[in-house]
Amino acid sequence: MHCNYKIYHNDSYLLISCDRTQMNKNFARILVEENEIAEFLNNPSPLFNEKDKLNTLIVCEQPGEAICSLLDKLDIVIAGGGIVTNEQDELLLIFRRGKWDLPKGKIELNEEIINGAMREVEEETGVKILSVTEKPVITYHTYKLKGKDCLKETNWFHMKAKNGQQNLTPQLEEDIEKACWVKKTDLEQYKNGCYPLVWDLVSGGFVSDPTDCD
Repeated sequence: MHCNYKIYHNDSYLLISCDRTQMNKNFARILVEENEIAEFLNNPSPLFNEKDKLNTLIVCEQPGEAICSLLDKLDIVIAGGGIVTNEQDELLLIFRRGKWDLPKGKIELNEEIINGAMREVEEETGVKILSVTEKPVITYHTYKLKGKDCLKETNWFHMKAKNGQQNLTPQLEEDIEKACWVKKTDLEQYKNGCYPLVWDLVSGGFVSDPTDCD
């Protein structure tokens, strides 16, 4: 099984993989030589350039080591969120700043990530959680905050909502206009309104969790 790791930026992404067949796919920038990979990892400015919307592929023998090398150079904000379903197997979505999204937020100081993820789901939607998986799916995406380059690591936990929660409460002060349950058979119509990261999560297209970096 091939290892693949993604970092999302703008509406694009960087894929680090050991699978050379990825080179046959639609990537605008492909790095395979050791020197060009090292140069990119040491200066990943395209990931923080708001005008850069190119999908980038790095092919190397040790993708886990490559992504760890990159993450070691960046300031990381830790967040937690939920991929939440109810008793009817509907998925919880929120609408914020013109995009369909999943509930998530920054983990507070000394807060366990799993607890912070459940807290954020409840605060942003009003949904109370019945059960949650222990192991998260981890994603990375870049953004700018007050002119500073930031990388957000989001720990997504699969959650089951308590029964009978059809009346949702979007957190308006966090710019959440809507919170709703969506039938999985209707998800396709939300695709164009989702961030690529979110669509990968809800459609099963997310390829791998990052490895632990020592």
